[in-house]
Amino acid sequence: MSDHSAERHAIVQPGGATLTYTILVRGFTATVALAGRPGRPAVRIDLTLTVTHPGAGFPDNIAAVMSYEDIVEELRRLCADETIPGPDYLAERAADLCLTHAKVQRVRVDVELPSTAAEGAGAGASITRAQQNGL
Repeated sequence: MSDHSAERHAIVQPGGATLTYTILVRGFTATVALAGRPGRPAVRIDLTLTVTHPGAGFPDNIAAVMSYEDIVEELRRLCADETIPGPDYLAERAADLCLTHAKVQRVRVDVELPSTAAEGAGAGASITRAQQNGL
């Protein structure tokens, strides 16, 4: 189970451009099987999703807006099912799964792996990706 928080911020685009809003998922944590490391260390993932806004006067309910919970569930499965070679791979896979959702136009993924006594410092990766036809 993971502790995380999410926020939504609307952005109005001038001149008829596509309306978007931002979903922030902060502090998602899960354990991962990391190649070359014993056990299952905890990883932290933060997401910034730029999502297509459904338009003026939309109701603020789950049917009208993007639900970040679907993505959180997919992140849980990703972390549980695969051996992760490193933070870059995890960031790439997380970005890929976010962009499978049609409403997600852009995603930024930040991944932090904990330090170990042998390595001294932790590792991390950040990636930003956009839909082919998106922002």
